[in-house]
Amino acid sequence: MASQTPETGTDTTAMLAAAGITVTDEGKARARRRLREARARWTPDLDAAARAQLGMPARAA
Repeated sequence: MASQTPETGTDTTAMLAAAGITVTDEGKARARRRLREARARWTPDLDAAARAQLGMPARAA
């Protein structure tokens, strides 16, 4: 199942295919796994450090 891009309503897989990028089920599963792993590593301290480095205000608790 392909996801819809909320801003445009277009099919993400079709949009990438039009740009010459092949999307496979294996590739989607790998990307989802890597995103889950990255989210699991993200901590409030990392968020605060990133915001400070970018000059953004701290988030309200």
